[in-house]
Amino acid sequence: MTNRDPMKRKNTLNLLVLTLMVALFLISYPCILFAELTPIEDNCLEDVYGSSGISIALKNFQIFNHIDSFRYCATDNGYLEFNNIRIHNGTFGPYLLNFDFGTAVTDSGIIYVDAFETAVASPYDWTGNAPEEIYRGMTSAVCNNWDQVYAFTIMDFIFCDPSSVVTTDPVNLGQIDIGLIDIPYFESYISPPIDGSGFDFESDFQMKIDEFSYAYQINPSDVTDFESLSFENIYFGESFSDLASDDPRDPSTWKPNNNTDYGSFKIGDLFGDMATSTPSNPASINVAEGDIYEDGDIYGFVDINLPMQGSLRFESAQFDTVDFGPGAIDGINVYRLGLQLIP
Repeated sequence: MTNRDPMKRKNTLNLLVLTLMVALFLISYPCILFAELTPIEDNCLEDVYGSSGISIALKNFQIFNHIDSFRYCATDNGYLEFNNIRIHNGTFGPYLLNFDFGTAVTDSGIIYVDAFETAVASPYDWTGNAPEEIYRGMTSAVCNNWDQVYAFTIMDFIFCDPSSVVTTDPVNLGQIDIGLIDIPYFESYISPPIDGSGFDFESDFQMKIDEFSYAYQINPSDVTDFESLSFENIYFGESFSDLASDDPRDPSTWKPNNNTDYGSFKIGDLFGDMATSTPSNPASINVAEGDIYEDGDIYGFVDINLPMQGSLRFESAQFDTVDFGPGAIDGINVYRLGLQLIP
């Protein structure tokens, strides 16, 4: 093992984590660029009461995003690059947000933004003691009904490793397509950390992705010779298996295909449950420094913790021309998922 192996592992982790973060951000949070202020009639003002937040209604957005290139450079001069990133409606036209506002779904697109203080269970302290009731201030953004026609495509996924023994030239790893992506509702909460210099948060959402596809070139001399890995009808939610007729092997029996709500996938838990002595377990992003490699050198880094709860299912997984059928991962409970981004 050479002296540069730890640095290579560090750079590889940086690249993989950044890829995950960009993908999650683009999937989980719709891009909101404009807002329209609409006058309220006098009779409507009678129903408005003072509170600690505001409500924002977003309607009939048509937006097209095209990013020529996004590159992340590592400390060894390697890089990960996304070229021709397009956010679109599935056919490379403008994507749509809350196009049914005021028609078929009258409350679509209303986001309730609030600031408050509430009693929650204290975080798990690794001593086995029952949680205590504490008070936390937090802000929230809640949308009970959200419409979107939203997808994104990365036309070229480029990777360059200058220390590679195979090639130091940039390598095109292929094309990624994700969508259409449906998020019918979501809730997000942010709170100052009990310890640390960042923030704690919780994100609850339900999501369906029509297709995730990765097309990769198999013949370096022929750009038209490629194969693909794809997943169709992917669902993120709380639970599927509590439906009496549910059979993980048969997608027709699943909640989404039987007009039954399947709850929210949860990243982080700011609240816990004092009634059942369940401690809170928030997701967090903090900035710190320390002797990461125990070599006497101090590195600054971003520390990310992403505990998760929920279930994941997909109706079909296809590798080139072979269909492997449906898949179910029920009862996901990730207590700790720690990531460190080190410059």
